[in-house]
Amino acid sequence: MSKIISVIITFLNRINKFIWKIIIFLSKFIKVDEIYHLDNKPDDIKYRLFHVDDPALIEPFVKIEHKDYKQLIKDNNIKPIKRRNGKSISINVKCPCCGAPKEYLYDNTGKQTQFECKVCSFIFSTNPNREKDVVLKCPHCKHVLNHRVSREDFDVYVCRNDKCPFYLKNKSSLNKHDLNLYKKNPTLIKLRYVYRKFHIDFPTLQKDYREFIKSPIDLSRAYSSQYVIGLCLTYHVNYGLSYRQTASILQDIHEVYISYKTVENYCKAASSIIHPLLEFYPYDLSDTIAADETYIKILGKTNYIFFWFDSIKKIVTSYRVYEKRDSLSSIKAAYSTLIKYDKLPDSLKVISDGNPIYNVAVEYWSQNGLPFQLYQVIGLTNQDETSKEYRSQKQIIERFNRTLKYYYRPKGGFTSLDNANSYMILFATYNNFLRPNKTLGWKTPVQLDELNGISNMPNKWIQLLNLGYKYSDIYC
Repeated sequence: MSKIISVIITFLNRINKFIWKIIIFLSKFIKVDEIYHLDNKPDDIKYRLFHVDDPALIEPFVKIEHKDYKQLIKDNNIKPIKRRNGKSISINVKCPCCGAPKEYLYDNTGKQTQFECKVCSFIFSTNPNREKDVVLKCPHCKHVLNHRVSREDFDVYVCRNDKCPFYLKNKSSLNKHDLNLYKKNPTLIKLRYVYRKFHIDFPTLQKDYREFIKSPIDLSRAYSSQYVIGLCLTYHVNYGLSYRQTASILQDIHEVYISYKTVENYCKAASSIIHPLLEFYPYDLSDTIAADETYIKILGKTNYIFFWFDSIKKIVTSYRVYEKRDSLSSIKAAYSTLIKYDKLPDSLKVISDGNPIYNVAVEYWSQNGLPFQLYQVIGLTNQDETSKEYRSQKQIIERFNRTLKYYYRPKGGFTSLDNANSYMILFATYNNFLRPNKTLGWKTPVQLDELNGISNMPNKWIQLLNLGYKYSDIYC
C-alpha cells in the first residue's frame, strides 16, 4: 500500500513541475498587469453601473445688456478664433448672451451643436429641446453642462470640466487596471457628472394613465344576463381558459349559446368598468414594492408587462402591457404605483433587477416630487450587500410572474395590445380582490365588505362590476 502511495505522489510531483513550466512559458506572452489585476479590485464598482447623480443647478438665463460684444472685444482686445483644423462654422449662429458672431465661437463638439463664446465664455446649444430661459450647471463645480445626446424621452447633459471635484474624486478611486481601461475606452466607466432633462408631458401621462383601455360595447345593454357575464369572467380569468374554451364550456355545461367573440366583448367591457376600482381603491400599501417586467406574445411579437407589486401585502399596483421595454414604460409603471399612496412614506423602497430603465424612472419622479429609493438585485448570486438583503423580495415577484404564466399559457398569446391590457386588468383584479393567498393565511390581499356573504364566484364578479361603476362616477 505504501509503495502505491509513493508512486502516486511521485506522479503528482512530475505533473506539478510540468504545469509550472507551462505557466512560465505562457508568462512570456501575457502582461503581468493582466495576470494580477484581479487582486487589485476597484474601491467602488458602481461606476460600471447606471448611477443617478444629484440634480443639476437650474439658474435663469441672464443676458449681458450693459455691454455688447463689440465693447467687450474692444475692452479686452479679443481677436477672432483661428481654426487650425481647417473647419468652419457653416450655420448662421451667434452668442445668445452677448450677440457675438460665429467668428468668435468655439465649436465644442465638432458637430455644430454646442458652442462656447470666446467673448463672454458663455456655453450654449443649438438643440431645439434645450430650455431657452434656464442654464443647467454642475452642482459640484458650477460649470455649465454640455449637451451630449438626445434620447426619445430625455436629453443627456454632462459636465466636461476636467477640474470638477466629482470627476477627480471618481477618477482617483480607480485601480490601475480600471484606469488603463478608462484611458482606452472612457465610455466603459462613468466618472463625470451626468444629468437627464426629461421632456415628457406630465398632463398627457396622467390622461394616458386613466384612459388607456376602452370598452368595445355597452355592457348594460348586453343580451345575456349578469350571471352569464360573471360566468364568462370566472372561466376566463379564474381558470385561465381562452375565449373559445369559455364559450365551449358555457355551451357544454350551462347550455348558454354565445360565441367566443361575445365572450371577448364581455370581458373587455368588464375590464373597462372594473379599471377605476382597481386603480382608485384606497389601498393600504406597505413601504416595500417589488418591480419586474416579463414578456407575453401579441400576434407573435414580444410585448412587456411591467409588474409593480407590494411584496408584503401581495397587492398588484402596476400591471400594464407595453410594446417596448424602455424608460417611458418604466416611468408610467412607477406612476401607477406611486399615485396609489395618499402620501409617499419616507421609507418607501422599490426592489428591482439591474435594468437601467428603473434608474431613469427614479430620476424622473424625483424631479417631479415623487422620490423613492431603488435597490437593485444584480445577477443570480449575492455579489453585493444589496442583493443579499433584498433578493428574497425580488424572488417574490419572480414567483408571481410564474403565476401569471400559468394562467396565460393556455391562451397562446393575444391578438391585440387592447386584449392583452384588458386581460391584465382582470387578472390584477382577481389577484387583489378574489384570489386567496397562502402567505396571508388563505385570505385575499384586499378584503371587501361588499363580497362578504357571496358564496359563488360569478356573483362576486358582478359585485365588482357594480363597485366599478361607483368608482367610475367618483373619479370620472
